[in-house]
Amino acid sequence: MRRAFVAILLALTIHDVRAGDTGLFVAVGYGGRRLTSRDGATWENDQRWSDEAKDNDDVLFNVAFGAGRFIAVGGGAQTGHILATRDGREWKSLQDVKGRVATVAFGHGRFVAGHDAELLYSTSGDKFNYGPRLDWKGSVHARRSACGDTEAGFRFVIIGDVDLWVDKKRVSWRGVTGDGTRWEGTALDTPAVRDIAYGAGHFVVVGPRGLLESSHDGQAWERHETDSGEDLSHVVWTGTRFLVSGGQAAWTSPDALLWTKERRGIPCSIAWAREGFVGLGFSWGGNIHLTRDFVEWRKVSVPAGPSLNAVAFGQPSL
Repeated sequence: MRRAFVAILLALTIHDVRAGDTGLFVAVGYGGRRLTSRDGATWENDQRWSDEAKDNDDVLFNVAFGAGRFIAVGGGAQTGHILATRDGREWKSLQDVKGRVATVAFGHGRFVAGHDAELLYSTSGDKFNYGPRLDWKGSVHARRSACGDTEAGFRFVIIGDVDLWVDKKRVSWRGVTGDGTRWEGTALDTPAVRDIAYGAGHFVVVGPRGLLESSHDGQAWERHETDSGEDLSHVVWTGTRFLVSGGQAAWTSPDALLWTKERRGIPCSIAWAREGFVGLGFSWGGNIHLTRDFVEWRKVSVPAGPSLNAVAFGQPSL
């Protein structure tokens, strides 16, 4: 019964971004770069703090849409960034943050962000509150996140890594929170992963050596067989299926359980997709790739600039 409800909820969400709907894409990346587009093909409002693609305080790592606005996050060891915009032209820094804010997601009426070892959350998108910290020894970094309604309730799942200076090694971690005010569960020294997505009632993570796992609650994970030589780097939910890029071939699944290896790969890091509308991906050098049929991809014309990391779509209240 719950899965049927989730399917209905997903269908309602998909309708918001079908072809012909009015909405806005916002992409963010290195150098504080920000661009907007109405259709994924024509991009404008190219703003940046720097023309250099360096891993410093200027990087914007992620962007999410909710509460009528876009929230972009980033930063480096010294200065973090939480920026807000409704139109992609005028941006406002919400508050001073020390250290990187690497990921943000919106769901169930709130934003939840990963601020290294600490959670941040906001229901309004005007100011973020501080949540709990992970007390692991070492330098803790959040990397990516996704959220969705599962059999265990609505959850945000964050993936990251920890530099254990004493042991001279880096290990991966995963954490689950319902609302950003407390951790439902955390796991240290998990298999390394690079991206996460939610759809069809499941979370999916991908990583090096063909790693592909799914979970119905963000805590119990099931490994799926792929090619161990593949370096899977990005995964998205298209509204009807998961789509994985990074390897010689793409991998797809309608339910996160049964996976199919496609005949060809995706020539970019897939970043956002909706069947019947558009798929977007990035490659180094500030390139944006677009597909309408999810078979043929083309580069779109954008000004030269730093590489991009993430894109979000929404219908802001202007």
